[in-house]
Amino acid sequence: MSGDNSSISVNMKRKTSLKLKDILRTASTYLFSSFSIVALIAIVIFVFSKGYSTLSLDFLFGDYQSVVYNVETNVEIIKSTNEFSYEAKEDEYFSTRWGIAFKDEKDNEGLPIVSISYVDSNSNTNNWIDSSDSTPFSIREGLTVSSVQLWTTDDKDTASVVVLSSSDGALAFEKGFDSCDYLKVMTLSYGGGGIRGSLISTLYMILITMSIALPLGILAALFLGVFADKMGKTVNRLSKFLRNMIDMITGIPSIIFGLVGGVIFLPFVGGKGNLISGSLTLACMILPIIIKSTEESIRTIPKSMSLASLALGASETETAFKIVIPNALPGILTSALLGIGRVIGESAALIYTSGASIQDYIIPTKGSATLAVHIWSLMSGDSQNIEASCAVSIVILFVILVLSILIKIVSSRFIRFQKGK
Repeated sequence: MSGDNSSISVNMKRKTSLKLKDILRTASTYLFSSFSIVALIAIVIFVFSKGYSTLSLDFLFGDYQSVVYNVETNVEIIKSTNEFSYEAKEDEYFSTRWGIAFKDEKDNEGLPIVSISYVDSNSNTNNWIDSSDSTPFSIREGLTVSSVQLWTTDDKDTASVVVLSSSDGALAFEKGFDSCDYLKVMTLSYGGGGIRGSLISTLYMILITMSIALPLGILAALFLGVFADKMGKTVNRLSKFLRNMIDMITGIPSIIFGLVGGVIFLPFVGGKGNLISGSLTLACMILPIIIKSTEESIRTIPKSMSLASLALGASETETAFKIVIPNALPGILTSALLGIGRVIGESAALIYTSGASIQDYIIPTKGSATLAVHIWSLMSGDSQNIEASCAVSIVILFVILVLSILIKIVSSRFIRFQKGK
């Protein structure tokens, strides 16, 4: 009887220890999984909090380069004998001497600027010419004052010059204009800071890269997942070697891809970086992703489907393209999504192969920055623009989210269609 009691107690202890182990395993699983979730949420919150205020239609669809007007006058514009009046708003600063109101604003990149919010119709600011083509120029609302030379004279007619820029603020402009006797040179600008060109460059890069990498990756996955196992020991050894090489290529840093791509592809495209050389480099980078994901999807297809096709008289090639690939479509779409995500987020390799200059008018045979390279450009140098970089990051996250949703919708409908069929 005592032996039975001891065995029962031992079993109870074992059950208790097993339960404790299960609890610890479950708790550790939730704990370590929560770290990635918390990190993801923190990243999203930081990006949105910093970049949401910068997002606008002008930011998304506007040109990056602003239109600059260098204007000057050949006559001294003497102050008016009558002071101008204007009911300035709370955030406006009005020069009663010149009839111009200034306002502190931010451009499309979130940087501080001074814009002209009001110009009196009788203001003596219309005798200007554009120095680039000597055409008449009128100062108008909506323009940004990049810099201006304010001239003053004392009782002895000795002239002194004060130069103001947007960094000085609208209040300094109001005081400076009210104290100056005449103006001589102004630099005005309009627009700028948009990411339209980088957005188009990214779409071009996705289209060209996927049109190269996706067919090659699918064909390579078909060879490794379908045909290699039926071609003897030599081919099997070759396929194993190829798989090992594919795994190794996956771990190569992108900066090395950019270096090699610059050496190999640039001579074929004229020696200068452009979207084509960048796409070829990215195609080499994402090929392992497409091959591995597609091959795994192919191997999950029941062999009975291929055998049934062969039994009905179809050839190996017909079976591969009419049975295997359609049933592996969800995995192919997933690999395409992973590849597109890599294309959108890549910057290091593209700096060497497609260039880092931000362009507004995109031609595939010329260099242009993508969205990721645009972020690198905004964050490089001494003046880092975190707000605009976060705004571009929001666009990238949104594009990836939309693509992910579309691919899941297509995959689910295809699976339903197959089941219904």
